[in-house]
Amino acid sequence: MKRKALNQLARDPRFIPGIYNYCDRWCERCPLSNRCLNYAMEKEEDDGDPEARDLTNKKFWKKLENTFRDTIEMVSENAKEMGVDLDDPNLQAEVEAQERLERRRAAKNRPVVRAAMAYLEAVDKWFEEAESAFHAKGIELETLARIEVGDPRGEYAELSEFVDVIRWYQHFIYVKLSRAIGSRASEELETDEELRAFPKDSEGSAKIALIAMDRSIAAWSGLRTALGPDDADGILDLLAKLSAIRRETEKLFPRARAFKRPGFDQ
Repeated sequence: MKRKALNQLARDPRFIPGIYNYCDRWCERCPLSNRCLNYAMEKEEDDGDPEARDLTNKKFWKKLENTFRDTIEMVSENAKEMGVDLDDPNLQAEVEAQERLERRRAAKNRPVVRAAMAYLEAVDKWFEEAESAFHAKGIELETLARIEVGDPRGEYAELSEFVDVIRWYQHFIYVKLSRAIGSRASEELETDEELRAFPKDSEGSAKIALIAMDRSIAAWSGLRTALGPDDADGILDLLAKLSAIRRETEKLFPRARAFKRPGFDQ
């Protein structure tokens, strides 16, 4: 997208400022996607070619590179208007020193992030081992459909929904917790009182991570019921892991649940 078109789109009053900062990136299921600038930019760039959305396709990465370049150029122009030289060696040195301080401060809270990584790896392992269970469930539903008993189509749709939710948030939880902890380290080092009074990105990031955990826990519980007792132990273990991560996140960010996300909570 050209910078002029991007600036024009950004000025559209229908968009809620910052709504995309604390969403779950599931645009297809978002009730406010028509109020989101990020979503509008993606639609504007969409030429209808499925190859342009393929993560393994060269065209996708070229499109992403162009978007990144246009955004950097726009940021550079805005910085110049504000009298800020982004290439100033002194500024770069200050940024590097700040980043080192933030990394050291964030390190003490990394256990919860490591637990989130362990959870996402455990999810992959569980699905690999559960292939036979899903296969058996599929045969059961096909049999019910043939003899016209129950609601096999509804059961299949529900089962698919549980899997979709679990898979969507599997990596998301780790990413958002990493951001929350990194942001808190930056916020704790902030000395400007006006900036310190702003809503905290760490709490907003932690909130959407907690929402992802809530939804994942509900989906795992539903999946456990749908598949039956044979797979209960494995799912119970994952539920225990996720519940522990949620408890630790709520301890680290006690005000996260109260954070008001633009558009969603206002």
